[in-house]
Amino acid sequence: MLSEFLWAGAFVAIIWCLVAAVRRAARGDRWMLWTLLLALLTGIHYVVGVTHLLVLDMGEMCELTLHTRFDPAHHVETLLPLSKTCNADVDLVPGYVNPVLAVLASATLLAAAGTATRAVRLPRRTERR
Repeated sequence: MLSEFLWAGAFVAIIWCLVAAVRRAARGDRWMLWTLLLALLTGIHYVVGVTHLLVLDMGEMCELTLHTRFDPAHHVETLLPLSKTCNADVDLVPGYVNPVLAVLASATLLAAAGTATRAVRLPRRTERR
C-alpha cells in the first residue's frame, strides 16, 4: 500500500518539476531547454529499448527469429540495464541500446547540474505585473 503512494508521489513530483522546467525554459533559459531536450531524448530511447522486451512467446522468438535455442536456466530479464536473454550468449536487446542510454542519461544529469548551478548563482529578478 505504501509503495503505491510513493509511486504516485514520485509521479506528481516529476510532473510538477516538468511543468516548472517548461515554464522556465519558455522564459529563455538555455540550460533548462537543453535539460528538457536531453531528458525527452533519454525517455524516448528508453521506451524504444523497452519495446525489445515485449515478446509473447520467448521460445518461439529465439528459435524462429534469432535461430538459437531458448534456455530457461539462463533466461534473464532486467529493466536497467535493458536485457532479455534467450540463453547465456544471445540477448534480444540490441547492443547499442544500453550504451546510448547511459550517454544520454549522463548528458541529462550534466545539463541539470548546469541548470541548478546557474539558478543558484544568478540573482532572481522580480517581475512586476
